[in-house]
Amino acid sequence: MVLDFRVLGPAEVTADGRPVPLGGSRPLIVLAGLLLRANRVVPVDELGRWLWSDDRRRSKGALQTYVLRLRRALGDQVSIRTESGGYLIELDDGLLDLSRFRALAARGKAALDRGESRQAAAHFAEALEQWRGPALLNVESDALHRDEAGQLAEERLRVREQWADALLEVGEYATVIPELTRLTRENPLRERLHEQLMAALYRSGRQADALDVYGRISRVLADELGLDPGPSLQRTRQAILTGADEPARLARYRLGAEPQVPHQLPADLRSFSGRECDLKALHALLPEAVDAGASTPIASVEGMGGVGKTTLAVHFAHEIADRFPGGQVYLNLRGYGPGEPVEPSTALEAMLTALGVPCDAIPADLDGRAASWRTHTAGRRLLVLLDNANRTEQVRPLLPGPGCLVVITSRWQLRALVATHGARRIALEELGDEDAVELLAATIGVERVARDPAAAERFVRYCGGLPLAIRILAVRAAQFPDLPLDEFAGSLSGDLLGSFDLADGEGTNIRSVLSYSYQALQPPAARLLRLLGLATGADFTAPVAAAVAGLDLATARAVLETLASAHLLAQPRPGRYQFHDLIRAYAGEVASQVDSASQRSEALDRLLGWYLASALDASRRMRPERYYRLLELDDLDGGLTFTSHHEALDWFVEESGNLIAAVHLARRLGRDDVCWKLAWLLQSYFVTRSRLDDWRSVFTVALEAARSSGHRPGEAGILSGLGVVNGVARRYAESRSYLEQVLAIQRELGAREGEARAQYNLALASHNLDEYAVAYEHGKQALEIVRELGMGQFEASVLRALGDVCTSMGDHEQALRLADAALAVVGADGQPVDTRFTQHTRGLALIGLGRFDEGIACIRDSVSMFFEMGEQYEAADVLAQLGTIYARYGEVTLARECWLSSVRLLTELGHPDADDVRAKLAALVSTGG
Repeated sequence: MVLDFRVLGPAEVTADGRPVPLGGSRPLIVLAGLLLRANRVVPVDELGRWLWSDDRRRSKGALQTYVLRLRRALGDQVSIRTESGGYLIELDDGLLDLSRFRALAARGKAALDRGESRQAAAHFAEALEQWRGPALLNVESDALHRDEAGQLAEERLRVREQWADALLEVGEYATVIPELTRLTRENPLRERLHEQLMAALYRSGRQADALDVYGRISRVLADELGLDPGPSLQRTRQAILTGADEPARLARYRLGAEPQVPHQLPADLRSFSGRECDLKALHALLPEAVDAGASTPIASVEGMGGVGKTTLAVHFAHEIADRFPGGQVYLNLRGYGPGEPVEPSTALEAMLTALGVPCDAIPADLDGRAASWRTHTAGRRLLVLLDNANRTEQVRPLLPGPGCLVVITSRWQLRALVATHGARRIALEELGDEDAVELLAATIGVERVARDPAAAERFVRYCGGLPLAIRILAVRAAQFPDLPLDEFAGSLSGDLLGSFDLADGEGTNIRSVLSYSYQALQPPAARLLRLLGLATGADFTAPVAAAVAGLDLATARAVLETLASAHLLAQPRPGRYQFHDLIRAYAGEVASQVDSASQRSEALDRLLGWYLASALDASRRMRPERYYRLLELDDLDGGLTFTSHHEALDWFVEESGNLIAAVHLARRLGRDDVCWKLAWLLQSYFVTRSRLDDWRSVFTVALEAARSSGHRPGEAGILSGLGVVNGVARRYAESRSYLEQVLAIQRELGAREGEARAQYNLALASHNLDEYAVAYEHGKQALEIVRELGMGQFEASVLRALGDVCTSMGDHEQALRLADAALAVVGADGQPVDTRFTQHTRGLALIGLGRFDEGIACIRDSVSMFFEMGEQYEAADVLAQLGTIYARYGEVTLARECWLSSVRLLTELGHPDADDVRAKLAALVSTGG
């Protein structure tokens, strides 16, 4: 069977020419994403972003299901591997149309460079035949189209231009003119295509038609962008008017006296290290820059203050300076820092003067200066470094003509420059540990770092990986060469920001460096930054920001975008924001100086209230059967609302770290009621994903809070959670001890419903301890109270628990009756309320009665339902049991499959049961199974 994978047009897989069914639109999105990165790992987060436009809907379990469908559809011929943090499809280049297209295009370019134009045209034509329409035509993912389809369309268009170049070289005007005519209609702003069409028409003897093409694009550029045609188009027009033989190969105009060759780069940093990926991205611009006819490539090196933008840009400029014989122009635009930003008109005068243009020849107005700058730089092979820009509008007039390379550094995201001029954004992040330690060693010596590598890593982490902070602290450490790094770090004061000040000017004082970005903010953005710095967890969303600052959501989003654009907040993925540690420290410090204690307290109360309201709605959506009256809360306003179990679970997954931090924050602030209530709500998530360590830690703090507040029902609720978590962790004696305390409190309070729930949990705990008679008695007492109070849905859980006990005692007939009785309990929608758990109970009873196939089907149904609900621990636990059942009946292959699936899930969850399942797998191997 011959497989063929296609993304250049409708995405599909064919086997011997026939389409392979993939199981729906979602698996197709996953396959398309994997194919676009064939033989490379695609992160889970990236696949999730392509699958779900709403962050809260993302589900790792659903993604695993889609990958499983693809594996089944593609069979053994293609490998989709699970890698750390993502997935990878292994594919020979010849099986994918995109790989074939790129390989053929590369052959065409190589032939064109050798002067073999006819052969080049053939390669380009064959490459373009791989396309069957717009890329990813049938893939229903706006995010994937945004990320990839535009770039693929650009690749296709460039190959079309190269194909036209090759045919122009060999005089195939009749072939190329119709195609260029169509392409110019489809791409009315693409100057290169219009230039090629003008050349082809002129060489075919159609001078008037060629000039009409120039007139059309001139009008479109003026109407759409307010621009004149570029120098290359203007030269082509001039050549046509003057009757030149080769309008596409024009000599550059001489503009008077021999120009000066400026060499203005600042000195390179001797101790530069790291940034290999960023340097590679900058070097990727060079092929465009050395083509005098190409549009001007622009790199926008962006990042927070102190991250090393200028250092990187200057280092790169020195590396490539010899590739630009026209010279190197450097200008500090002073967008951030002391003094006023440089006006574009002033900057143009300085740069024109650097090229040797006489002062009296420099126009007085901004537009005139910008035009003169483009004229004098067109085709000159000039490197332009514009440092410390503050906005796109400051640099737009400073862009030179084609044949030059522009590198801009800024604390602001110059996204408009990307949209209008195709700039390549290179966003600098903190240095990784290895590069950061290398930078440290360059300052204090390799030997000192080698004496204690662990201390060196702690040193650079204290600096947050920020190059400027590392250099400042390294200079301080270098003053004490014999002092071990650990001791030096221990000598630092508790003032984090104060550690990074050499007392030798503002450029080596982190507070001052960060203050320039803060001072450039408008008051609403400055206020939000301060309040967010108080306590917002590892990352946060726009609704959290709105809650902290008391803003409406639309305003909060707009202000967050401003802060992200200023690189005062990172945006690791759409919708989520995070601080660098030093910026958070600076924001919190300024908040303590600007905002009153009551203002800060109100902001934190709004934050905690928002988390509590959102968690309450999410928990109710996931676990409607829980005893919410315990919280003594009506529906809270201001939080998120959820429409499905999965939406609520995905939110808990995303926000779990922040919710845990909020529990601890509430305890520190003395908001004990919020502390234990938020913890109690978190159990709906913990029990689903088996986050045992977090669960214990949070509930231990919550127990202190409940007891401190004197809320006995709350204390019982938290003790119950501790009983459950210890049961899940297989610490059954501890579990029963906590649950017995719960029962005592409920009886003391006369809380019959609470007593029923305590009896139910004790039935589970006693069952786990193999004390079946005791377990059955607890279950019976729970059932009596449940029926007495008419507790409805909870009755199904109690019946199912009694069924499990009967199975363990060997009374499978009674277990089956109890399971069927549990399934007969229905909710408001008329559907059974406890299906996924009860199907497992029913399956065990059926197997005990010798009805193996029926029992297995029930258990497999329960596994599917657990996966559907995102309950990974429950799915893993039942899969482990199912493997044991298969092994008992001699189904070794099926046992291995179940155990392998179980151990993968348990390992991902960090559950101790993973070791038990591994032992079973090892025993299977040792016996030859």
